[in-house]
Amino acid sequence: MYAAAILLSAATVAGTTGLPFVHLGSFKLPIINIPIQAFGVIVAAGVLIGAHLLRRYAEWHKVGDDKIRGLTAWITVTGFIGAHVFDVLAYQWPELQKDPLLLIKIWSGISSYGGFIGGAAGFAFYVWWKRLPPRLMADIGVVGLLPAFSIGRIGCTVVSDHIGRAVDPTAWYAALAMEYPRFGDAVLQNGQIAQLALTNPGTSPTILAWNLGFIELLYLIPVNALLLYIAFRRKRPPAGLIAVLSGMLYAPVRFFLDYLRPETTDPRYIGLTFAQWSSIAFFAVSAYAASRMLKNGAAAETLAPTSREAQEMLNMELKESDDDDPKKKGAKAGKDPKAVAAAKEIDAAKAEERRKAKELEDERLEAKRKQDDAEEIQAAERRKKQDEEAAAKKAAAEAAKKNAPEAPAETAAPTVPTKKPKPKK
Repeated sequence: MYAAAILLSAATVAGTTGLPFVHLGSFKLPIINIPIQAFGVIVAAGVLIGAHLLRRYAEWHKVGDDKIRGLTAWITVTGFIGAHVFDVLAYQWPELQKDPLLLIKIWSGISSYGGFIGGAAGFAFYVWWKRLPPRLMADIGVVGLLPAFSIGRIGCTVVSDHIGRAVDPTAWYAALAMEYPRFGDAVLQNGQIAQLALTNPGTSPTILAWNLGFIELLYLIPVNALLLYIAFRRKRPPAGLIAVLSGMLYAPVRFFLDYLRPETTDPRYIGLTFAQWSSIAFFAVSAYAASRMLKNGAAAETLAPTSREAQEMLNMELKESDDDDPKKKGAKAGKDPKAVAAAKEIDAAKAEERRKAKELEDERLEAKRKQDDAEEIQAAERRKKQDEEAAAKKAAAEAAKKNAPEAPAETAAPTVPTKKPKPKK
């Protein structure tokens, strides 16, 4: 829907109109008549997609299901807690002084950077507790978190709850802004739209303003494509690089997007918002960590050269474990000719899969052996060169010593005979 709107906007003259206002609220299921929030459905879909990518990346790197579930649970729970706590402390401090219970009302406001900080705290504790490799586990967490967070921005876009400053309709970039209604039910139901209408009085039916969730989503789409390509390609990066790159790429856009927020919605601390100060810290820490990893980082060990081959190996092991089930063996032992023929076809297909998997493994081992041999040859050549250099230096030193003039012999001092004392009588 938004892709079509962008194309239509690009086809028109810049500044004529913005994107149409969209607000998806709640809907009720026809049978149980329970209201379901559209935003929650989109966020849940993002979590499921992110969890799938996280699991696939973790299985490729030999991380078991128990650790995947533990990591996902800790990041999710502490992330939601951190998102609310930091939102209350950074954006709702006056309200908190009036109502201290606001701190435990988890549904009352969330902050994306607060979620990052809370999730990072849960991640650090779980990794320390289970003695897991932190760099690899950070990559695993980001591979799931970044797509889930980006899909969540789709929810922010369609509910229009991140409203920025008003935009000049004649500006060249006005086609990416949204036409918010100045009057009607949406103004009464959404306090941010009401605030926008209050700070921009007029008689026109709409106000052109930024939908910050949509602008951030446009940026996150290529960021996701780049980082997922780096994560799942055959040539693997140093462990931890995916995590720090995500911080380096996200922090700048979030820093500048906060300049598009109304000054009345986000409090400033020494001229910057909480998110902007967090962006500076995230970028600095990520850049320092990236420089260290590029210098001395190493790729994490994988189950197979590619994620797809790893999934094939895991599926084959799962099928073999199913074959060992006594109930399934008894079903195969039936006397029905069709069932027997079908079982034989299945066994033949499984045998072919095992053969292909073995060929892939043999190719991988052969490539590793060739690489080891090449490294051994290079090491031998380096040792030979070092020995030759040492022998040349030794020969040069001996030649220099042989050609040097002999020093005159020192004359020995004359010896004076000493009288022996006569023995006393």
